[in-house]
Amino acid sequence: MSKYELVVMGFLLERPMHGYHINQQVKVHRMDSWAKISPPMIYKTLAHLDREGMVISRREREGLMPERRVYRLTQKGKERLARLVEKSLLDKNITYDLSNLGYFFIFALDQDKALQCLNKKRELLERTLRSLRKRLEEFRGKTPANRFLVLEKDYDRFRSELHHLNKIIERVERCTEWKQEAFLDGDRPPSRQERGGDEEGR
Repeated sequence: MSKYELVVMGFLLERPMHGYHINQQVKVHRMDSWAKISPPMIYKTLAHLDREGMVISRREREGLMPERRVYRLTQKGKERLARLVEKSLLDKNITYDLSNLGYFFIFALDQDKALQCLNKKRELLERTLRSLRKRLEEFRGKTPANRFLVLEKDYDRFRSELHHLNKIIERVERCTEWKQEAFLDGDRPPSRQERGGDEEGR
């Protein structure tokens, strides 16, 4: 899968943008660092998505600024984006940039689908941690400390991933309105299950 397609369409899902604006968003969120996104590839990806019918574009002018081509996501593009986000969330390279991009653009999925993917990811992480824990016990005292350190770091990395995943799952479960603004820090609303219980008691 193309992480560039995911990033470009993910930002266009929020609102129409031109290539320069998308690149600015990449820099603001430091995707050039943690997701290894190269700015020149954004423009190539936009051209490719335009040819494939994932986006449509037209030239627009703001004030005295030069004309710029503004891109909008099509329905075909939204469906493609949802598949990419789902695939990235379930990527077996759990702690790499594809997985993080899935978190970043999770609102491309509907809430139930997002929760389903996150729970599948949790099962994968828990299975991986059990395997790593078993390996640690097998190698403890039987391998040089420098090599055992590598195994411990790998275990700690996956354990940290599971910790953060559990926090995300909790936020998704408690989200009363499925949009980015609902994930802002602050007082968290009751979960859908809690609301359902309240409504049944009325």
